[in-house]
Amino acid sequence: MALIAILIWGLWLTGGGCGPATAPPPPPKEEAPAPEARHLPYFRVPAHMTLCGEAAPLHDPMIRENLDREFTIVAWSRAQTTMWIKRAHRYFPEIEQKLRKKLLPLDLKYVVLVESDLRPKAKSPAGAAGFWQFMVPTAQRFQLKADDKVDERLEFGASTDAALQYLQVLHRLFGNWALALAAYNCGEGRVQKEIAAQGVNSFYHLSLPEETERYVHRILAAKIILEDPARYGYHIPSDQLYSPLGYDEVEFTAAQEVQVRRLAEACGSYYKAIKTLNPWIKGVTLPPGSYRLKVPPGTGTRFKEAYRQGRIVPPGTGTRFKEAYRQGRI
Repeated sequence: MALIAILIWGLWLTGGGCGPATAPPPPPKEEAPAPEARHLPYFRVPAHMTLCGEAAPLHDPMIRENLDREFTIVAWSRAQTTMWIKRAHRYFPEIEQKLRKKLLPLDLKYVVLVESDLRPKAKSPAGAAGFWQFMVPTAQRFQLKADDKVDERLEFGASTDAALQYLQVLHRLFGNWALALAAYNCGEGRVQKEIAAQGVNSFYHLSLPEETERYVHRILAAKIILEDPARYGYHIPSDQLYSPLGYDEVEFTAAQEVQVRRLAEACGSYYKAIKTLNPWIKGVTLPPGSYRLKVPPGTGTRFKEAYRQGRIVPPGTGTRFKEAYRQGRI
């Protein structure tokens, strides 16, 4: 009996009893193969460049390095630069048309990308607004209305006309485009002050605020990428580029405040559509005055008829419309 007990106890200790059996060791894991090394492409700054027909002195290592910084940032800011390319397809044709009409360099179209990313409601902490980032005093200097009801800095056509006029003034003042662009960024007074203090009249050799120095180089970088996007890895299908906005234009005069909602109803549209086409309208109403309004394509005739019948603005202003209509101004 004692012998049997000793045998049972021995089996228990060696794992042969009622307790859990010791699991066999797991087979050795096979190591996963190391991932293949991925080499990102390297993009070089062109050896030679011009901006508005003026050569950039890229033989100077410091100037080349400054451009290389902005070029690298633009090239690898994939999301933002993709949006630049898409929006440029919408807005560049109109800018180019205006530039040709004024006999101005086509390179000036890249200024608007750097200023606002082509966002109509872009605003800076300093208070600049719109496509071309006008401050209120400069906007008013070039006949753009900017108050609590209407802000024409946000109207693409009017603000583009004002910006090109301002750039012409700056070019006449400084005699070259690089300095004109610098002055557009930090003001002509600041550039004139630094030229007088430093005895240098070349943008590339003038010490200016860092933001301004980077600004002109960023315009150069935008030109490099957008002139040949595919070369830098931007292969955007043509049907994914943003088309120019379609719209009809109408003119009307209001003797008193008018609701934007009523303007939308007059052309069979909705409030948001009118605000999107006319970002210069800041609130839900327009004060008394004469306006040129963009309405959805194909709705201009309906709007004019509603206005003629007095369904948009209160009675009494219809006679002004009839006279304007008779004279062919609407």
